[in-house]
Amino acid sequence: MRLLETAELTVLRRAMDAYGLRQRSTASNVANLDTPGYRRIDVHFEEALQRARRRYRAGFTLQPPQETRARLEVAPEGPVLEDELMTLADTQMRVTLVVRALQHTFRNLRMAITGRTSG
Repeated sequence: MRLLETAELTVLRRAMDAYGLRQRSTASNVANLDTPGYRRIDVHFEEALQRARRRYRAGFTLQPPQETRARLEVAPEGPVLEDELMTLADTQMRVTLVVRALQHTFRNLRMAITGRTSG
């Protein structure tokens, strides 16, 4: 296994991919608010992440590439501006959490390599 191909980093990378996809789909939803017949695009990721977490806690090996993929779904209804703005705010908070987790992971990795906590 390579140093940067850990299950944790793979899950965090998938999270960033999913949240980027969610931001793009939400932007598309907002851009098409007045488009007749347009149906909202949803990105589902947290459910897959929770399933992988439950399997991991049950003693199964975490296999992030297979278990933590984002899933696109076209909703039966059109977008509502307030809902889309809430989705954008929620997604931004989740991105912030993932960035903090990545910073923590790389800080620990730097400390393990250099024996120092900073630069």
